[in-house]
Amino acid sequence: MTSLTVLTGWQFLSSFKTRSNLVVWSVSSLRWYAKHKPPCDPLKENPPCRRAYVDIPPEVDPKCPEPCDPYEKQKGILHKIKLRITEGGTNFGTPFRWLECKPCKAEEEEPEKEETTKEVVEKPKKEVIPCVEERPGLQVSVLGADTGVGQYVALLLKQCPYMKKLRLYESKCPDGCTRCLGNIVQDLLHINTNCRIEAFSCQNYELERCLQYSDIVLMLDSAYVTRNMPVEDRFAAQAPLVKCYTDAIATECPKAFIIVAATPIECMVPIVAETLRSTGWYDPAKVLGSLAVPEMRASTLAALSLGLEPRYTKVPCVGGTEGESLVPLFSRAVDYYEFCEQTAEYMTQCVRSADEAILRCEGHCARCSDLSEAHALTKLVSQVAQALLCVDIPRVTGFVETNSVQQVSPAK
Repeated sequence: MTSLTVLTGWQFLSSFKTRSNLVVWSVSSLRWYAKHKPPCDPLKENPPCRRAYVDIPPEVDPKCPEPCDPYEKQKGILHKIKLRITEGGTNFGTPFRWLECKPCKAEEEEPEKEETTKEVVEKPKKEVIPCVEERPGLQVSVLGADTGVGQYVALLLKQCPYMKKLRLYESKCPDGCTRCLGNIVQDLLHINTNCRIEAFSCQNYELERCLQYSDIVLMLDSAYVTRNMPVEDRFAAQAPLVKCYTDAIATECPKAFIIVAATPIECMVPIVAETLRSTGWYDPAKVLGSLAVPEMRASTLAALSLGLEPRYTKVPCVGGTEGESLVPLFSRAVDYYEFCEQTAEYMTQCVRSADEAILRCEGHCARCSDLSEAHALTKLVSQVAQALLCVDIPRVTGFVETNSVQQVSPAK
């Protein structure tokens, strides 16, 4: 039996130096130590490596058959800084580079297919039409709020969600009012809405204060004008007031939307337009004569004759605002339906003489149609407010400036 002896490198060298008799030995296992990865196979004879290397081969990854080499030759500090800059990083933190396996060809092809399918499936985006930014509310000034119509309009506008501030102006009234406008305002303040309400009087010369920063201005009849008065008397009473209102508007709020409801409307609208034109602030798209009251009455008659709900019928009016010049278009009430000639003439006459009929029914009442007129005017103001706030695009009928040469009115 031959004894087996395992000698270390130092023992081997010492025995070799002393030239002692060497005993034949056989190596049971070899483990080599090195700093770097061996460039050759350690199982060969005389391997030049000195690192402990496990002979068991690593498991092959099916997705990444080529193993990553973390023992790449490290370069100098300049190479590390350049590498960090080219990769989009910074020179702070760890300077080493993370190595990852290269993706397989099958994985590279799959995302391309997904991208192509996504491009086909995605629908084109619709273009968003730009609109003016919504404001929290509008400021409305009611000129002539000391009348019965003005009080009811103030009550209804106080409940409108598009109103931020409501200002009521008391026009000249030689006969006096049955109720002070300040008391009305104090009463309306108890309504639980966000609209603020204020009162202004002509006796204190507060017209300019009332019109400051107003977005919509509503002109109403004065307290001493009645429907049974002749047109000449109403014009003589209303023209000076309307001229005074327009001068103040051109000074305080020239860009406000003006709604003229002072009768006769056919005469008051030209006064407003010419006054603004002389000051250089005239815009035909912001002056509107109210046709809300005759339009409301015509729509109600058409709905009763057809057996429909009045809110689903709308009869526009053209021509003038009262008398023989007023022409309601009953053929536009319902699509694909036309009234017979006799029925249309009868309803047209009813609309034209509605004020006289109400006066006959109520007796000697100067202002007997205040409630219906207030409702119609409030609806018109709310529609204009929706258009200014870009909430809705309503279709409104009104008395505006037109030219015989133009087929379409410039007032949109």
